[in-house]
Amino acid sequence: MVDVWSAGVVLYAMLYGNFPFKATNVEELEQQVLSGIYSLSPDISEESRDLLSRILCSDPQTRLTIPEILSHPWMKVVDESSKLNKLFNTS
Repeated sequence: MVDVWSAGVVLYAMLYGNFPFKATNVEELEQQVLSGIYSLSPDISEESRDLLSRILCSDPQTRLTIPEILSHPWMKVVDESSKLNKLFNTS
């Protein structure tokens, strides 16, 4: 689940051009990460904001799994025969 969350941070950085958590010190950064404090501006699509919010969920029990991510509407651009789907055995 940590890998999924980390991938969410990377996806956020790819879509927004910066990181979701901004702090002036380590303690503040830790609090933001643990509390899930970040913003999703409308600069990106509603589907991508939904995906990010469900990946960056601070509760690992409700965070999306890899198969759930692959079936998310934003990911529908992934070809069904892609290596990514074969790797995770989802169809």
